[in-house]
Amino acid sequence: MSSTNGTAVASPVNVPDVAGGESSVDYAGKFLRGVDDTAPLDPGDRTDETTSDSSPEDRAGPSFAPTESPVLVGPAGENIPTREPDGNLVAGVRQLATEVEVSDDWVHLQTSPSLRQRMELEEIEAERLVQAQRRAADREFETWQIARSLRARKWAARRASWRRRLDERAERKDLGSASGDRRWHIRAERTRRRLTSTDARIATQIRSATRWSNVLIALMVVGLVYTGFVVQRNFVPSGDKSDPIYWLALGLEAMCSVALMALMRFDARLGLAGIQRTTWEAVRGWAVKGVLLGASLLAAAGPSIAAGDVMGMVRTGWAAVLVAGVLLIHDRISRGDSEILLRMHRAAARDGLDAIVLKVQFAVEQGLLPPSQSNKEGETAPSASRIASFFRISKSDAAYVRDAVNANAEDTT
Repeated sequence: MSSTNGTAVASPVNVPDVAGGESSVDYAGKFLRGVDDTAPLDPGDRTDETTSDSSPEDRAGPSFAPTESPVLVGPAGENIPTREPDGNLVAGVRQLATEVEVSDDWVHLQTSPSLRQRMELEEIEAERLVQAQRRAADREFETWQIARSLRARKWAARRASWRRRLDERAERKDLGSASGDRRWHIRAERTRRRLTSTDARIATQIRSATRWSNVLIALMVVGLVYTGFVVQRNFVPSGDKSDPIYWLALGLEAMCSVALMALMRFDARLGLAGIQRTTWEAVRGWAVKGVLLGASLLAAAGPSIAAGDVMGMVRTGWAAVLVAGVLLIHDRISRGDSEILLRMHRAAARDGLDAIVLKVQFAVEQGLLPPSQSNKEGETAPSASRIASFFRISKSDAAYVRDAVNANAEDTT
């Protein structure tokens, strides 16, 4: 133990028992005087080493040598006689030290965190139940979170699949629309070419005329075949195939029918070529057709006409009448096709004359071609013969060029 000023004091447990009848107070005073003073010297206790007559051993300070009994040493180094301490005092000091140590331990243990954190068995069981409930709640929450995440992932997958299907459907629709647009665009281009191009219009007209001519000729064949069998029955009512007239009747009707179909084909070719028949040619053609149709009608409905059988005349002669109607329709269509194709051919021929019209107009403006003397007021084109000889075209085309140049001059003025 140490005092407040740093003096080293021997522990009570090492102090020898007090001997003799000396009081404990006297012994304590002597004991304190014999303690080795290790504290620094006070200013009053210091001595001048240069004026001191003490020996080096005295300047070294008092010494304490362990002896069987404590020895008190004075300031000058003299030995002070002591007596043995009192046993009651030593026992009290020991008891007091023990109590102090116990108190320190008690206070230290009372303030220890372990004491405050110590739990009873009931508290431990309650904490265990709380932790078990917390883990169960965590498991329930994690299970709910996993289920929610699974539902969200499923919904996201379904939505992605629907979007993918809609996108694919839209792409297919776009591709179909694009291909359909291309098809309609091609059709529109073809229609525009047919409507704007003269060659395309001529080709369309020829194709249409050929198809209708073939249809009418097919109907003609049906009517003539029916008439042929009626004529065969009229010539040979018994139906005897060994009779030569049986086959000759069919052959004669076939000759009449083939001649009519040949005339129809000839008229169709004239129409496709754009050749218009004159009045005399048309009359002569219809005369031949009338003779053939009259012969076929008499051969088929002659017996019914002689007998006055109206229903017989209708039954045997209606095919010839219908054939005559088909001939009329075919002739009208052929003449109409010839007129249309003739105009188209003229337009196609004039398409090549547009460049000549521009050249003639430029030559007139530059004074290279003088105007005709027979021009009226406002006309600047030269004569048709001059244009024909200069550009080496027909006079009809030259007349067209002259009219076009005059029309352009009137528009400019």
